[in-house]
Amino acid sequence: MNEWPELSGIHDGIPPPPGPEIVRTVLARAAHDRVETPTRPRPYRAWVLLTMEARLLHPAIWLASALIMVAGVGFTLARSGASEFVLALAVPLIAAAGVAGSYGPENDRAFELVAVTPTSPRVILLARVTLVFGYDLILALLSSAVLALLNATPLGLTSLITTWLGPMATLSALSLLLSVCWNPEGATGVALALWSVHALAFAGVPVLEGLQGLWTTGSVTVVLAPALTLAAVTAVGKGEPIRRARATHRL
Repeated sequence: MNEWPELSGIHDGIPPPPGPEIVRTVLARAAHDRVETPTRPRPYRAWVLLTMEARLLHPAIWLASALIMVAGVGFTLARSGASEFVLALAVPLIAAAGVAGSYGPENDRAFELVAVTPTSPRVILLARVTLVFGYDLILALLSSAVLALLNATPLGLTSLITTWLGPMATLSALSLLLSVCWNPEGATGVALALWSVHALAFAGVPVLEGLQGLWTTGSVTVVLAPALTLAAVTAVGKGEPIRRARATHRL
């Protein structure tokens, strides 16, 4: 007995759905008609990726780094002989904060969209770190060159660069690892804590010698910075980060 008499005859004139053979036919036709797209050179693809990722990064990352660096140069020019102090403190903190905010759903408005693209998360991470760290590195090199040309530093250009290059690489790598495994806010907080220890050392407060080793350009930083960066790249895509608000929940 038909419980819905008003629907009688609704299938009149409508053919039955196709069988499973249509799937095989479509796949065979697609394989036959497929046209191989020309592959682009790797440098070109890398450039396109960097350009696209630069558009997704928050504009505050570029502006804040430039403003703080300009302020540091201005302070150094106002107080002659403070270049080592200013750059050794400013450059690592700027780079660490920028790297921490370059990846993750907290600061990425297109994180979910990027996550479903065929591009590997590790490649995206490396592209963004290259952009942010490279930008801060260029700013720091230009600032050091300006101070050296204006004779605003008692150190030579090479010695001035070594005061901030190792700490910049190590603190940025640590911040990147914590941002991937934890969250950007926690990574920035840890970087700020280590930075404060170094600032206290400049003020004459005794600190642990082991921590002071992170603030020199030497064998420790040369080994530690690449190791932390490799760990961060390996950790991407290996599971859900340790966050307070998880994306998945167990019932």
